[in-house]
Amino acid sequence: MSLPRFEYRAPGTLADALAVRREAGEDALVMAGGLTTVILMRERLARPRLVLSLSEIEALRRIEANGALSIGAMATHAEIVRSPAVAAVAPLIAEACGHVGSPAIRNMGTLGGNVCHADSASDPAPALLALDAEAVIAGPRGERRLPMTGFFQGTLTTALGGDELLAAIRIPRPAAGTASRFVKYTATTAEAFATVTVAMTVVKDAAGACRSARIGLGSVASTPIRATAAESLLAGRRLTREAIDEAARAAADATSPSSNNQGSAGYRREMTRVWVRRLLEDIAAR
Repeated sequence: MSLPRFEYRAPGTLADALAVRREAGEDALVMAGGLTTVILMRERLARPRLVLSLSEIEALRRIEANGALSIGAMATHAEIVRSPAVAAVAPLIAEACGHVGSPAIRNMGTLGGNVCHADSASDPAPALLALDAEAVIAGPRGERRLPMTGFFQGTLTTALGGDELLAAIRIPRPAAGTASRFVKYTATTAEAFATVTVAMTVVKDAAGACRSARIGLGSVASTPIRATAAESLLAGRRLTREAIDEAARAAADATSPSSNNQGSAGYRREMTRVWVRRLLEDIAAR
Protein backbone atom coordinates (compact mmCIF):
# COMPACT_ATOMS: atom_id res chain seq x y z
CA MET A 1 0.00 0.00 0.00
CA SER A 2 1.37 3.42 -0.94
CA LEU A 3 1.65 6.35 1.46
CA PRO A 4 -0.71 9.34 1.30
CA ARG A 5 0.68 12.60 -0.05
CA PHE A 6 2.51 14.80 2.46
CA GLU A 7 5.05 17.60 2.74
CA TYR A 8 8.46 16.61 4.14
CA ARG A 9 10.70 18.87 6.22
CA ALA A 10 14.05 17.94 7.81
CA PRO A 11 15.51 20.97 9.66
CA GLY A 12 19.15 20.95 10.68
CA THR A 13 18.72 22.41 14.18
CA LEU A 14 16.43 21.84 17.12
CA ALA A 15 15.37 25.51 17.06
CA ASP A 16 14.28 25.21 13.42
CA ALA A 17 12.43 21.97 14.14
CA LEU A 18 10.53 23.64 16.99
CA ALA A 19 9.60 26.50 14.66
CA VAL A 20 8.23 24.07 12.07
CA ARG A 21 6.37 22.15 14.81
CA ARG A 22 4.80 25.35 16.10
CA GLU A 23 3.87 26.50 12.59
CA ALA A 24 2.30 23.21 11.48
CA GLY A 25 0.54 22.37 14.76
CA GLU A 26 -1.67 19.29 14.63
CA ASP A 27 -1.06 18.91 10.89
CA ALA A 28 2.50 17.69 11.57
CA LEU A 29 3.72 14.19 12.42
CA VAL A 30 7.18 14.08 14.01
CA MET A 31 9.44 11.33 12.66
CA ALA A 32 12.53 9.94 14.38
CA GLY A 33 13.82 6.66 12.89
CA GLY A 34 10.70 6.38 10.74
CA LEU A 35 9.66 2.82 11.51
CA THR A 36 6.40 3.63 13.28
CA THR A 37 5.71 6.67 11.07
CA VAL A 38 5.68 4.60 7.89
CA ILE A 39 3.40 1.95 9.42
CA LEU A 40 0.93 4.55 10.70
CA MET A 41 0.76 6.28 7.35
CA ARG A 42 0.69 3.10 5.27
CA GLU A 43 -2.27 1.81 7.28
CA ARG A 44 -3.93 5.25 7.08
CA LEU A 45 -3.91 5.54 10.87
CA ALA A 46 -2.23 8.92 10.40
CA ARG A 47 -2.65 11.31 7.46
CA PRO A 48 -0.44 14.30 8.29
CA ARG A 49 -0.09 17.27 5.99
CA LEU A 50 3.57 17.49 7.00
CA VAL A 51 6.15 14.99 8.21
CA LEU A 52 8.75 16.66 10.40
CA SER A 53 11.91 14.55 10.37
CA LEU A 54 14.55 15.01 13.08
CA SER A 55 17.11 12.97 11.16
CA GLU A 56 19.35 15.93 10.23
CA ILE A 57 19.76 17.28 13.78
CA GLU A 58 23.16 15.93 14.78
CA ALA A 59 22.88 17.41 18.29
CA LEU A 60 20.07 14.95 19.02
CA ARG A 61 22.36 11.98 18.35
CA ARG A 62 24.86 12.74 21.10
CA ILE A 63 25.54 10.32 23.93
CA GLU A 64 27.47 11.98 26.76
CA ALA A 65 28.39 11.11 30.33
CA ASN A 66 29.36 14.27 32.19
CA GLY A 67 28.09 13.39 35.61
CA ALA A 68 24.72 12.05 34.51
CA LEU A 69 24.30 10.13 31.26
CA SER A 70 22.57 12.05 28.46
CA ILE A 71 21.25 10.10 25.47
CA GLY A 72 20.02 12.20 22.56
CA ALA A 73 16.54 11.38 21.35
CA MET A 74 17.85 10.43 17.90
CA ALA A 75 20.47 7.96 19.16
CA THR A 76 19.64 4.56 17.70
CA HIS A 77 19.24 1.43 19.78
CA ALA A 78 22.37 -0.01 18.14
CA GLU A 79 24.41 3.08 19.01
CA ILE A 80 23.27 2.85 22.62
CA VAL A 81 24.21 -0.84 22.78
CA ARG A 82 27.72 -0.04 21.51
CA SER A 83 28.30 3.13 23.56
CA PRO A 84 31.14 2.98 26.15
CA ALA A 85 29.50 5.87 28.03
CA VAL A 86 26.25 3.92 28.39
CA ALA A 87 28.13 0.79 29.46
CA ALA A 88 29.95 2.78 32.15
CA VAL A 89 26.90 4.50 33.64
CA ALA A 90 23.73 2.57 32.77
CA PRO A 91 24.34 -0.84 31.18
CA LEU A 92 20.69 -1.68 31.93
CA ILE A 93 19.44 0.60 29.13
CA ALA A 94 21.98 -0.89 26.71
CA GLU A 95 20.70 -4.36 27.56
CA ALA A 96 17.09 -3.24 27.03
CA CYS A 97 17.87 -1.60 23.69
CA GLY A 98 19.61 -4.79 22.61
CA HIS A 99 16.26 -6.61 22.85
CA VAL A 100 14.36 -4.25 20.53
CA GLY A 101 13.15 -6.09 17.43
CA SER A 102 15.72 -7.24 14.88
CA PRO A 103 19.20 -5.90 14.06
CA ALA A 104 17.71 -3.86 11.21
CA ILE A 105 15.19 -2.28 13.57
CA ARG A 106 17.89 -1.54 16.15
CA ASN A 107 20.00 0.14 13.47
CA MET A 108 17.13 2.41 12.37
CA GLY A 109 14.97 2.83 15.44
CA THR A 110 15.76 5.50 18.02
CA LEU A 111 15.29 5.66 21.77
CA GLY A 112 13.35 8.91 21.43
CA GLY A 113 11.02 7.51 18.82
CA ASN A 114 10.42 4.43 20.93
CA VAL A 115 9.46 6.24 24.11
CA CYS A 116 7.44 8.93 22.29
CA HIS A 117 5.32 6.22 20.66
CA ALA A 118 4.47 5.26 24.25
CA ASP A 119 3.66 1.64 23.55
CA SER A 120 3.19 -0.29 26.77
CA ALA A 121 5.29 -3.08 25.22
CA SER A 122 8.34 -0.83 24.78
CA ASP A 123 11.51 -2.71 25.74
CA PRO A 124 13.57 0.34 26.87
CA ALA A 125 10.77 2.06 28.83
CA PRO A 126 10.79 -0.26 31.90
CA ALA A 127 14.58 0.12 32.10
CA LEU A 128 14.28 3.90 32.02
CA LEU A 129 11.73 3.73 34.84
CA ALA A 130 14.06 1.52 36.88
CA LEU A 131 16.94 3.93 36.25
CA ASP A 132 14.99 6.98 37.51
CA ALA A 133 15.45 8.61 34.10
CA GLU A 134 14.14 12.01 33.05
CA ALA A 135 12.85 13.25 29.70
CA VAL A 136 14.55 16.45 28.55
CA ILE A 137 11.82 18.29 26.64
CA ALA A 138 12.41 21.28 24.36
CA GLY A 139 9.69 23.81 23.60
CA PRO A 140 9.08 27.46 22.73
CA ARG A 141 9.45 28.44 26.39
CA GLY A 142 12.77 26.66 26.76
CA GLU A 143 13.74 23.31 28.23
CA ARG A 144 11.99 21.34 30.95
CA ARG A 145 12.71 18.02 32.60
CA LEU A 146 10.10 15.45 33.47
CA PRO A 147 10.60 12.11 35.26
CA MET A 148 9.77 9.21 32.98
CA THR A 149 7.17 8.13 35.54
CA GLY A 150 5.16 11.18 34.45
CA PHE A 151 6.05 11.02 30.77
CA PHE A 152 3.77 8.10 29.88
CA GLN A 153 0.21 9.36 30.17
CA GLY A 154 -1.88 6.61 28.61
CA THR A 155 -2.15 4.31 25.61
CA LEU A 156 0.18 5.77 22.95
CA THR A 157 0.04 9.10 24.80
CA THR A 158 2.82 11.12 26.41
CA ALA A 159 3.12 14.38 28.33
CA LEU A 160 4.66 16.17 25.33
CA GLY A 161 2.81 19.35 24.42
CA GLY A 162 1.75 20.00 20.84
CA ASP A 163 4.60 22.46 20.39
CA GLU A 164 7.30 20.40 22.16
CA LEU A 165 9.91 17.82 21.14
CA LEU A 166 11.84 15.25 23.14
CA ALA A 167 15.49 16.30 23.04
CA ALA A 168 17.19 13.71 25.25
CA ILE A 169 16.90 11.17 28.04
CA ARG A 170 18.90 11.92 31.20
CA ILE A 171 19.95 9.07 33.51
CA PRO A 172 21.62 9.81 36.87
CA ARG A 173 24.72 7.90 37.87
CA PRO A 174 23.75 4.95 40.06
CA ALA A 175 24.59 4.87 43.75
CA ALA A 176 27.40 2.63 44.95
CA GLY A 177 26.16 -0.91 45.48
CA THR A 178 23.54 -0.77 42.72
CA ALA A 179 22.67 -4.01 40.92
CA SER A 180 20.49 -4.06 37.81
CA ARG A 181 18.63 -6.83 36.00
CA PHE A 182 16.50 -7.02 32.84
CA VAL A 183 14.36 -9.66 31.19
CA LYS A 184 12.11 -9.58 28.15
CA TYR A 185 9.99 -12.69 28.32
CA THR A 186 8.10 -13.61 25.18
CA ALA A 187 5.97 -16.67 24.54
CA THR A 188 6.69 -16.62 20.79
CA THR A 189 9.90 -15.25 19.22
CA ALA A 190 12.64 -13.00 20.59
CA GLU A 191 11.68 -10.26 18.13
CA ALA A 192 8.01 -10.23 19.16
CA PHE A 193 6.38 -7.92 21.67
CA ALA A 194 6.99 -9.15 25.19
CA THR A 195 4.59 -11.14 27.32
CA VAL A 196 6.13 -9.17 30.16
CA THR A 197 9.26 -7.06 30.50
CA VAL A 198 10.87 -6.55 33.92
CA ALA A 199 13.72 -4.15 34.64
CA MET A 200 15.02 -3.39 38.11
CA THR A 201 17.73 -1.64 40.05
CA VAL A 202 18.44 -2.56 43.66
CA VAL A 203 20.82 -0.69 45.96
CA LYS A 204 22.19 -2.84 48.76
CA ASP A 205 24.08 -1.68 51.82
CA ALA A 206 27.26 -3.24 53.21
CA ALA A 207 25.23 -5.75 55.21
CA GLY A 208 23.29 -6.89 52.15
CA ALA A 209 19.99 -5.20 53.02
CA CYS A 210 18.03 -3.38 50.34
CA ARG A 211 18.40 0.39 50.69
CA SER A 212 16.12 1.10 47.72
CA ALA A 213 14.65 -0.62 44.70
CA ARG A 214 13.04 0.45 41.44
CA ILE A 215 11.06 -2.02 39.34
CA GLY A 216 9.82 -1.15 35.86
CA LEU A 217 7.25 -3.31 34.08
CA GLY A 218 6.21 -3.42 30.43
CA SER A 219 3.40 -5.09 28.44
CA VAL A 220 1.20 -5.55 31.52
CA ALA A 221 -0.73 -2.26 31.72
CA SER A 222 -1.87 0.54 29.41
CA THR A 223 1.54 2.20 29.89
CA PRO A 224 4.95 1.08 31.16
CA ILE A 225 4.66 1.24 34.96
CA ARG A 226 6.66 1.22 38.20
CA ALA A 227 5.79 -1.44 40.76
CA THR A 228 5.95 1.05 43.62
CA ALA A 229 4.22 -1.14 46.22
CA ALA A 230 6.76 -3.89 45.61
CA GLU A 231 9.59 -1.38 45.88
CA SER A 232 8.29 -0.17 49.25
CA LEU A 233 8.10 -3.73 50.57
CA LEU A 234 11.79 -4.25 49.81
CA ALA A 235 13.18 -1.00 51.24
CA GLY A 236 15.16 -1.54 54.43
CA ARG A 237 14.88 -5.33 54.34
CA ARG A 238 17.27 -8.14 53.57
CA LEU A 239 16.41 -9.97 50.35
CA THR A 240 15.07 -13.07 52.06
CA ARG A 241 12.75 -15.53 50.36
CA GLU A 242 9.81 -14.06 52.29
CA ALA A 243 10.62 -10.48 51.29
CA ILE A 244 11.15 -11.46 47.67
CA ASP A 245 7.90 -13.43 47.48
CA GLU A 246 5.95 -10.52 48.99
CA ALA A 247 7.46 -8.06 46.52
CA ALA A 248 6.83 -10.36 43.54
CA ARG A 249 3.17 -10.73 44.50
CA ALA A 250 2.84 -6.98 44.93
CA ALA A 251 4.37 -6.39 41.50
CA ALA A 252 1.90 -8.80 39.91
CA ASP A 253 -0.98 -7.10 41.74
CA ALA A 254 0.05 -3.76 40.22
CA THR A 255 -0.55 -5.01 36.68
CA SER A 256 -3.69 -4.87 34.54
CA PRO A 257 -2.73 -6.86 31.46
CA SER A 258 -4.96 -7.75 28.54
CA SER A 259 -5.13 -11.10 26.79
CA ASN A 260 -3.50 -11.46 23.39
CA ASN A 261 -1.40 -13.90 21.36
CA GLN A 262 1.32 -13.70 24.03
CA GLY A 263 -1.00 -15.18 26.63
CA SER A 264 -4.05 -14.57 28.77
CA ALA A 265 -4.24 -11.73 31.26
CA GLY A 266 -3.87 -14.20 34.11
CA TYR A 267 -0.80 -15.81 32.54
CA ARG A 268 0.90 -12.46 32.01
CA ARG A 269 0.20 -11.45 35.59
CA GLU A 270 1.66 -14.73 36.83
CA MET A 271 4.74 -14.31 34.61
CA THR A 272 5.23 -10.87 36.15
CA ARG A 273 5.35 -12.47 39.60
CA VAL A 274 7.69 -15.21 38.40
CA TRP A 275 10.20 -12.92 36.70
CA VAL A 276 10.28 -10.30 39.46
CA ARG A 277 10.98 -13.12 41.92
CA ARG A 278 13.71 -14.64 39.74
CA LEU A 279 15.53 -11.37 39.18
CA LEU A 280 15.40 -10.48 42.86
CA GLU A 281 16.68 -13.94 43.77
CA ASP A 282 19.58 -13.47 41.37
CA ILE A 283 20.49 -10.13 42.92
CA ALA A 284 20.21 -11.61 46.42
CA ALA A 285 22.49 -14.52 45.49
CA ARG A 286 25.22 -12.22 44.20
